[in-house]
Amino acid sequence: MLLLIVAAVPLLTSCEDDNDSNPTLSIPQSFVLNTPGLAAGNVYDLPNGTVNLTTNQPDYGGWPAAVTYAVQASLTGADGTWTELPTTYTSTRLSVNGDELNTALLDQYKAANDDNLPEGPISAYLRLRAFLADTGVDFGQVFSNPITIKAYAYEPPVQLALPTAVYVCGNSIGTAWTTWKPLAPVYGKEGKFYTMIYNGGDGFKWGNKPNDWFGYDKISEFDNHVDGLEISTDNDGNIVFSKAGWYVLKFTASIEGKKVKYILGVYDGHAYIIGSGAGGNWDDSNPEWEMQPNSDNIWVSPEFAGSGELRAYISVPGEDWWRTEFTLFGGELYFRVVDIPHNWAEDVGEEYSVSVSTGSKLYVDFNNNTGEVK
Repeated sequence: MLLLIVAAVPLLTSCEDDNDSNPTLSIPQSFVLNTPGLAAGNVYDLPNGTVNLTTNQPDYGGWPAAVTYAVQASLTGADGTWTELPTTYTSTRLSVNGDELNTALLDQYKAANDDNLPEGPISAYLRLRAFLADTGVDFGQVFSNPITIKAYAYEPPVQLALPTAVYVCGNSIGTAWTTWKPLAPVYGKEGKFYTMIYNGGDGFKWGNKPNDWFGYDKISEFDNHVDGLEISTDNDGNIVFSKAGWYVLKFTASIEGKKVKYILGVYDGHAYIIGSGAGGNWDDSNPEWEMQPNSDNIWVSPEFAGSGELRAYISVPGEDWWRTEFTLFGGELYFRVVDIPHNWAEDVGEEYSVSVSTGSKLYVDFNNNTGEVK
């Protein structure tokens, strides 16, 4: 802005005579912020609302200047207590973002009150900081008079959603306290996740993403179906099982009020083959076709009694076998996440379909979610 640059020169260099072609910039001591007409008898509900303010442009020497306004808020009005809101304005009529103002006042209140929230309306001070626009710096800075308003400042309701992922990490899971093993979603049931783990009679943590490090206290309810198993915690807040073994974990999440509740179901570990490779058997949890862990903790199926496409699953009580089905993809377990009305080859893709032959077996490392047929 040529006018602004010319006008600023007298202030930055030496004083010159004021004339009509070269007005001198003068910075006022203050300017007027008007108290809103509603302020006296109204309490502003800040979240999702606005506070409408009007002001008179600061007098920079009687010439029209382009001015930027920033809103500042304080609970006391004392020096050093003002928080500036991120949105700035170029008009003398300002619709102040209520969410921004709410955040600023709430942060100040919690800092002064041991992180507690206000129980009713609070009084707040507002003022404007004006400066000349397009200078690259806060040139010509001047503050308005403060005004007071009453407002409700509170934490707005959180928009909760069911989790889309769950992980576990522990002393006996993969590389101890390093591997974050993803649980598979129960197909077709939002908020439900499952996995098979080996637990050495020690602890583990969990989370909705790696390194969440959630523990015992984040589980609302333990649904334990294992005879003789005690579930407790330790000094690190881990979930601790009292005895070693293979277990199926089933996390069920639900929204209750303002929080997500988690139920952790714990069951003895079972896995099965089914379908063509099981001699045409399609009965759920048929003991004849149950897989068993060997001395290396690799789960091995019975010999396939027929040829065709591999169909296998982890048995999760309360869920149909086809909701917890898996195949092999690139040597890793791939858990079902889509509808399969026919078979893996037709409904998912040839690369997800594994052919088995009579006499071969399925070998699965549930610790690392890998497997092969041989």
